[in-house]
Amino acid sequence: MKISVIVTNYNYGKYLRRCIKSLLNQNFDSYEIIIVDDNSTDDSKNILLEYITNSKVNVIFNPTNIGVGASSAAGGKQALGKYLVRVDADDYVHKDFLRCLFLWARYNNSEAVACDYLEVDFKGNVLNKKNQKDYPLACGILYRADILEYLGFWGAHLRINEDIDMLERFNEEFKIEYLNIPLYRYFQHSNSLSKERDD
Repeated sequence: MKISVIVTNYNYGKYLRRCIKSLLNQNFDSYEIIIVDDNSTDDSKNILLEYITNSKVNVIFNPTNIGVGASSAAGGKQALGKYLVRVDADDYVHKDFLRCLFLWARYNNSEAVACDYLEVDFKGNVLNKKNQKDYPLACGILYRADILEYLGFWGAHLRINEDIDMLERFNEEFKIEYLNIPLYRYFQHSNSLSKERDD
């Protein structure tokens, strides 16, 4: 298994199918999708049950709400891939997202590689193009799984800002490289948990 994609979800049912469909439509073969539902109260569970028999999809239902940090860590501990990448349940990705990140990481022996992203509205209209180096997101970064395991994955004690914590800990010892191609689609809306860092 080359890549494990970790999707954390809490009450993003109305966006969830779009996210999953984009991940199932990848021009890449050796990957799994781990979806951690953090005890959602909307229709997320029913939507996830539609994909439960898909061989690429592994769904984890948290019995209680534990937060995005602990949910991400739970997904990481179940992952089989050599690399891990997070995708938010309200976002989606280009069909070459995994392929491009993997090829870059493999040929450059990268510890981590991040791609640029497009901010989009509900209809998919592009609002802005952003680069990860200047405007980092929690998602769209392909990490070597062994390094994340060494770091203890995402902070399970953090309900917010687990992404900042991870980047700070990672950058103390390791390097993130940047692929200047916008392969990630960041859905900008009022309920987004991972806001851009210039606000």
